[in-house]
Amino acid sequence: MASDMHNRIEYIIGSDRLSISAFECQIGVGRNSISTSLRKKSSISHEVIKKIHIYFPNYSVDWIIFGNENETEVVIKKLSVELLGIFKRWKNENDKNF
Repeated sequence: MASDMHNRIEYIIGSDRLSISAFECQIGVGRNSISTSLRKKSSISHEVIKKIHIYFPNYSVDWIIFGNENETEVVIKKLSVELLGIFKRWKNENDKNF
């Protein structure tokens, strides 16, 4: 699993199949701010971490910063979110057919 905060943020972006710019837009930060921080391994403000957690609540702040959650818990949360998305898409498709 991701070994430092930058890797964990990259994990979130990859797991949710987003581009870095889409991720930046979704959490409401400036263009290239996350990209630059990830590339340079520079500091990431607590406000950005807070925004990541607000928009991606299945990842705890504790995990984002310190990695203090075991891999199984992270995978279970991720799968739960994916299943919910699948169900929503299925429901939307069925709603269209009526």
